[in-house]
Amino acid sequence: MKGLILKLLKDTAPSYLSGEEIAGKLKISRTAVWKNIKSLQKSGYNVEGSPRLGYRLLEVPDLLYPAEISEGLKTRVIAKRPDLIHHFMEVDSTNNRLKELAEEGAPEGTVVIAEEQTGGKGRLGRTWISPRSKGIWLSVLLRPAKPLEEISVFTLLTAVAVARSIRNKFPGIVAGIKWPNDILIKGRKVCGILTELKAEADRLHYLITGIGLNFNSTDYDFPPELKGRATSILLENNGQLLHSRKELAGEILREMDVMYQKYLTSGSGEILLQWKTLNITLGREVTIQNLGETFSGKALDIDQCGALIVAGNDGKKKRFVAGEIITFGTGEAAH
Repeated sequence: MKGLILKLLKDTAPSYLSGEEIAGKLKISRTAVWKNIKSLQKSGYNVEGSPRLGYRLLEVPDLLYPAEISEGLKTRVIAKRPDLIHHFMEVDSTNNRLKELAEEGAPEGTVVIAEEQTGGKGRLGRTWISPRSKGIWLSVLLRPAKPLEEISVFTLLTAVAVARSIRNKFPGIVAGIKWPNDILIKGRKVCGILTELKAEADRLHYLITGIGLNFNSTDYDFPPELKGRATSILLENNGQLLHSRKELAGEILREMDVMYQKYLTSGSGEILLQWKTLNITLGREVTIQNLGETFSGKALDIDQCGALIVAGNDGKKKRFVAGEIITFGTGEAAH
């Protein structure tokens, strides 16, 4: 009901809408209207009330509320309804919270999004710095009936969706994908992706893909060890933001949904094609660390399951399902 009232206020803003009109359109009491207006105000919406004129919406808070993100989203699976988006002011980790919901039977397409993470997770047990309202911290639940060997494709899918979304909303920013899960801008990391799953030997129960994207962080928001290595949309757009966090979050969910539909109907081909177009990995000399060992060579390609194919200095090719590129050497990225 609060969302319906909000939509009416948005549709008529900046004009007033009387409490009587709202009550009549939604078939509720004037008291219910007043209570929901108070709830909107408490949530940060600047709603002005006048005894004679009614209510009007003056300002929307910079918060990732479901009603804001889902407006005009029109997705088929991911966040297809506002109630599938769970918003929190603070969580330890959006992945952790979504795991709890998944165990409780949450449907495919459920999203957890938070203003702040106190225990944000990166790959290999690292911490992801997630200060309040400085980024987009969200996780998506999927339950695809696909073989386990294709799971790596979902990290590529998410990376494509994020890179495309940044380029769509901020055309001056060239976001590129570093295998397997980082989005870089001019060599600095703006987004990380963490995919986790629950599975048995022959069955995938669910997978959760977490996204941590630095949106309006400044250099002062990054710890000393990340200065010069991390960046944000704000920093890369010369201190200006053409679109809000909620707009970019919605675009990411929309792009993920589009890529997911293509994957379900046609397999991984389109995802791999898009990934190769957006990547900054292939064609370059790389050093990969995996299970405590390092391997150097030229990144040649990715296979149908998202594994990276690297040619060593001896010419022999090696396939990496997991690992981390710790250095980029010479060579121009293939597109």
